[in-house]
Amino acid sequence: MGQDPNQPYSGPYGQPQPGAVPPQGGYQGGYQQSAYPPPNTGYPPPNPGYQYQQPYGQPQGQLYNTAHPLGPTTLNMEPNTAAGLSYLTWVAGLIIFLMEKQNRFVRFHAMQEILLTGLAVIVWFVLFIVGFALAFTVLGCVILPLELLLYAALFVLWLICLINAFQGKYFKLPVIGDLAERWANPSPATPAM
Repeated sequence: MGQDPNQPYSGPYGQPQPGAVPPQGGYQGGYQQSAYPPPNTGYPPPNPGYQYQQPYGQPQGQLYNTAHPLGPTTLNMEPNTAAGLSYLTWVAGLIIFLMEKQNRFVRFHAMQEILLTGLAVIVWFVLFIVGFALAFTVLGCVILPLELLLYAALFVLWLICLINAFQGKYFKLPVIGDLAERWANPSPATPAM
């Protein structure tokens, strides 16, 4: 049995033969490259020639991109997730608004949810009083379809705000959005002289 001339340095069990010249880069000890990165143990990898390739779309030198284009949050979650969760209920909006201290995007959407819920309560209360007062008149038949139409419009507005917040878009309602922007991002107080 002869030895393969293409591998003059291999002996039994992958050990080099005495007097054999190792390949350039040194003897690799039978280490096979795999698709997985070497474990980060603090020691150099067993194969100094091994180079980990970045996944597609990742910039070179960064394994994990922790910066978010909407900025950091104090809630330890993505800004678009926090903004979207604030639209689930007015309580969630209030909690997120009070807990978030630095991200204007999240604070804006939380305040807009609080104001939208306040508007829905006012509309419901006014339509309830007017509907009760006009229940036994001819106009009472007009109030019920009007109520349903306004509730549907408020639901559609809420759904649009929810979807835009989860997508990371800055969607501002006409009047409520201006108030939310003003109250969520207070201007710095001028120092007293």
